[in-house]
Amino acid sequence: MNTMLSQNKKIALLSIFSAITVILGYLENFIPLPFPGIKLGISNIGIMLSIYTLGFSYSLAIVTLKSLIVPFFTGNVIVKIALGMPASFASFLIMYTYFFLTKNYSSPLSTGALGAFFHILTQFFVAKQLFIKNLAIFKIFPYFSLLSVIMGMLTGIITYKILKILNNY
Repeated sequence: MNTMLSQNKKIALLSIFSAITVILGYLENFIPLPFPGIKLGISNIGIMLSIYTLGFSYSLAIVTLKSLIVPFFTGNVIVKIALGMPASFASFLIMYTYFFLTKNYSSPLSTGALGAFFHILTQFFVAKQLFIKNLAIFKIFPYFSLLSVIMGMLTGIITYKILKILNNY
């Protein structure tokens, strides 16, 4: 996408990507998966789109909105904010740093996989500190991390396809 977007276009894209992120974050709560606690992570599509098109501050705003708004629509606000917010910020910071350092050599696929891994890693550490004091929680970490990386790759592929469409306009 053109790196010299006007302020109006940036605000419009910020609004669109924020809406995508919040709506997908809400909807993914209703998609049944075989393992409890696993989500598709499709709301990260809007965040990755903003990383690749808008930059740090706009993307940070979207992550903040997602972390605060989605839990209020889906219930269990305290737990979801306690687990989701640190994980979302850690994931975003890793994805943005990776994109910034490797933008000419990487793709949303690897960015999504890396972000998903750090999201689940952060959630496990926060859950261990706040809710589950037993180290046995980490016995299931390899399975959750594998699933999260696969889902991160899928959201990366979707992001890549959307970016291709956006770059044609």
